[in-house]
Amino acid sequence: MAQVQILLSTWNGEAWLAELLASLNRQSFADWELLVRDDGSQDQTNKIILEWQREYPYHLGKFIVDGEHLGSTQSFSRLVEQSTAPYLMFCDQDDIWFPEKIEFSLAALQALETELSIVKPIVVHTDLAVVNEQRALIASSFWDMHAFDQDQSKQAYLLTNVVSGCASIFNRAAADLAFPVPDQAIQHDRWLALVCAWFGRIYALPQPLLFYRQHGNNQIGADLQALPSSEITLRVNAWSRQAEAFLERHGDELSRADYRLVAALAGLQYLKGWERRRQIVQHRLFKQGILANLALLLFA
Repeated sequence: MAQVQILLSTWNGEAWLAELLASLNRQSFADWELLVRDDGSQDQTNKIILEWQREYPYHLGKFIVDGEHLGSTQSFSRLVEQSTAPYLMFCDQDDIWFPEKIEFSLAALQALETELSIVKPIVVHTDLAVVNEQRALIASSFWDMHAFDQDQSKQAYLLTNVVSGCASIFNRAAADLAFPVPDQAIQHDRWLALVCAWFGRIYALPQPLLFYRQHGNNQIGADLQALPSSEITLRVNAWSRQAEAFLERHGDELSRADYRLVAALAGLQYLKGWERRRQIVQHRLFKQGILANLALLLFA
C-alpha cells in the first residue's frame, strides 16, 4: 500500500486532465497512488484515465466508474471511504501540482504528528498560485487575493473556510473522524476543516504548491458583500444546515458554551427578518470585515 493516496474526482475533465496527470508524474515523492472516481462524465475523461493507467499501472490504485452523478462533495466523500493509506490528498482535475507538493506537505504533517500524536486529526494546507484557464498568472497567492486569515479561531470555521481541498493533506485520524460527509455539508473540504479545527489541528504551510485554475464563474473565496442579497440569504441557510449536521454528529463532544454557539447558528434557518438578525448579533455570528457583516445583517 502506498503511503499517500491522491483522491481525484473527475467530471467532464478532458480539457485539463493531461496537464494534471503530467504534474503528478513529476512529483519528487514517489510512494503515492491515485484513487479516481468518475462522477458521470460524458466526454473523453475515462479514456484519458485508462490510457494513463496503461502507461503508469503502479500509480493507479483504483478507478471507480459507477455511472452515478453525486456532485463533487459526495464523490470525494466516497473516495475517502474507499481509501486505505495513512495520508490522503484531494486533487482537482483542472489544477497543476508543483513537483514538491506531496513531499513538503507530507513532511509538515508528519512533523505535527510527532509533536501532537498520530491519533490527532490533522490537516496541513498550502497557499495556491492562481491562474486563468490559459495558465496565465492572476495572483501569486490565493490567500492574499482573498485576505484569508490563517490564524482564525475554531469558531470562525463555522462561517469561513480558508482550507482549499486541492491544497491539503490529512491523516487517517482526520479521515475517520470527518467522513463520510453529511448531506448538509457545504463542501467536503469545508467540512473536513470544520471538524479538524474543533477536534484536531489545522496547519497552514505558507507557500503555493500548485497552480489553481480560476474559472470565470468561480465564486470560491468571493467577498460576502460582493454577492447579491439572495445569495447571502442562501449562504446563511447553508451555514445553518451544516451547523445542524455538526451538532448531530459531534454535539455530545462539545462544551456547553460551544454547543449553544453552534445551536444558535443551526437555528438561523428557521428564523426570518429581525429575529434572525437578532440571533446573529446576540451570539456574534460574524465574519471578518465591517462590510461583510453589514451585508450579513442587511440581507441575512
